[in-house]
Amino acid sequence: MEEIREAALAYYHNLPEDLQKMASAKFKEIDSNGNGTISMREFKNGMGSSFDNDSVIMKRTFKELDKTGDGKLDFNEYITLYYLVESGRVLIFCAGHGCEAGPFLKGLYFTCVDCFHHNENETFDLCTSCYRNGDFDHEHTNFVDNHVLLRSKAACCDESTFDDERAVFGAIKSGVSVAKVVGSVSSGDAASDAADSCTIM
Repeated sequence: MEEIREAALAYYHNLPEDLQKMASAKFKEIDSNGNGTISMREFKNGMGSSFDNDSVIMKRTFKELDKTGDGKLDFNEYITLYYLVESGRVLIFCAGHGCEAGPFLKGLYFTCVDCFHHNENETFDLCTSCYRNGDFDHEHTNFVDNHVLLRSKAACCDESTFDDERAVFGAIKSGVSVAKVVGSVSSGDAASDAADSCTIM
C-alpha cells in the first residue's frame, strides 16, 4: 500500500493548482465537522455511493487507507483515496477463495480478460496465489496479469483492433512472446507472427 500512497502524493503534487483546490474542496466536503480529518461515519456519508453503499467494502477500504490506524483519515491519507477513486482502483479486491477476507490488490494481480472487455459493471481479479493455485470459481479461463494487460492495451487502442487484441491475449495464454505479438499487431498479422515467435520463459 505504501507504493500506492507515494504514487497518489506524486500525482497530487504535480496537479495544476485548480485541480489541487478541487481535491481539497472535496476533502472539506466529506469532513462535515471541519476538524481536519475524516471519520468512518463521514467516509460512509461522503463516499457511500462510490462503493454502492457496500459497508463491508467501505470498512475494508477505510482500514487500508488509515495508515496510522487511528480511525480517521488525514489529508494525505485522503489523497490516496482520491487517487484510487479517480483511477478506478478503489474496488479491486481478490475474488479468490484462498484469501482471508479478499484483500485489496495492491501490486501485481490477474484479471479475467473476458470480463475486462465485456462486463461493464466489474472485473474479476485474483491475487497471484489464488490464480496460481486455481483457488477460484469463474466462468472464464483467460487471465493475464495487470502489467501485461496494460502493455497489451497500449498496442490495441481502439475498437477496430479488437480481433488483434484477441490475438495478443491468445498468444499470452499459449506462452508466445508478448513483445513479438504486440509488435505484430501494428502490422496486422498477429496470428501468423505468433506461430513463429519464442516463448515467455
